[in-house]
Amino acid sequence: MTARKCRPIAAGPETLELLNRLNPAILAGIPPDRLSALVAEARIISVSRPLEVLRQGEPADWAYLILKGRIEVSYLDRDGNRVLAHLAGPGEVMGEVEQFSGRTCAAGCTALPDSTLLLVNAAMIMRHMPHDLLVRNLANIFHDRLTRDNRQQSIAMFYASEHRVRIHLLSLTTPDAPQIRLSQAELAAFAGCSRQTVNRTLSQLRAEGIVDLGRGTI
Repeated sequence: MTARKCRPIAAGPETLELLNRLNPAILAGIPPDRLSALVAEARIISVSRPLEVLRQGEPADWAYLILKGRIEVSYLDRDGNRVLAHLAGPGEVMGEVEQFSGRTCAAGCTALPDSTLLLVNAAMIMRHMPHDLLVRNLANIFHDRLTRDNRQQSIAMFYASEHRVRIHLLSLTTPDAPQIRLSQAELAAFAGCSRQTVNRTLSQLRAEGIVDLGRGTI
């Protein structure tokens, strides 16, 4: 299922309240009246099954700000190997780089079930965001991504597979959101190891009382 087949609806007052709580990096510091005006223009979609919102190598129709749920970011190389690069959560935005640069998508993005996304574009954001604030916010986002990519490379190079599984579990969860919807195959893709290694590591962690395993959840 692609985003083109999902009908967006107008954003309501509850969207504004949620944005104020999330304080997403792309909109940090925006004056309240301008945020209200932006939300009045924006649209939202609710996702009940996996939804491809951005396709690698194609233009981005929208930037997608996650209000609820997750977006899975993956990269496909020339040989067809798929790398699970990131699992984005509430407050993060996907596709803004492509919106502002006019370039095609560097990776594919799939919204996972039970997600709600705010749809905006570059023109909309520039109309309502002070430009100096927008530049600073984008720079902060890119800095965070550089830090994350450097950390991921370090983990891939210097840690054993079992440790990579544990590190990724920690990075994907927080005390406020300790449960993640993630299959063992997806976790193996994140950690760059076999599913058998993930299964063995999770079994050990469960035996130690550190994790619980559910159907498609950890």
